[in-house]
Amino acid sequence: MTKILLVEDDPFIAEIYTKKLGNSGFETVNITSGRAVLKELKEQNFDLVLLDLVLPEMSGTEVLREIRHNKEYDQNLKVVVFSNLSSPEDREQVIRLGANGFISKTEFSPSEVVAEIERLLRQFKEQQKNSAVEALAPEERVSLGKKILL
Repeated sequence: MTKILLVEDDPFIAEIYTKKLGNSGFETVNITSGRAVLKELKEQNFDLVLLDLVLPEMSGTEVLREIRHNKEYDQNLKVVVFSNLSSPEDREQVIRLGANGFISKTEFSPSEVVAEIERLLRQFKEQQKNSAVEALAPEERVSLGKKILL
């Protein structure tokens, strides 16, 4: 089961997405503050973090910066920003800081958010497979038993 850390301080929004994600087969843990995210990431493993930018104690950008620059955290952890702040500048900043994606709360319904998360998870899985194949020596790639004619 895919485990998602939902970082959302608004209880109403958190409840909606926790239920929606749960009904779609995801295990979801909700955290409401930036510092609590960092603590939780040291205690549990997650497949994905949905990170709001506006949080108490520590902003989402500060959390993202800490996750990406501190080797105590899994550097392969997928972090998707999930925020109302969705200007091109906001998007560019978080991608520069190491976010793996961006979902605007205002542009998607809850069902569309789940579909987008599923799409992103498939994309991340394919990227991981491709990276593993690219890491192989050419002679090892041949032994995978797949041929492509261009």
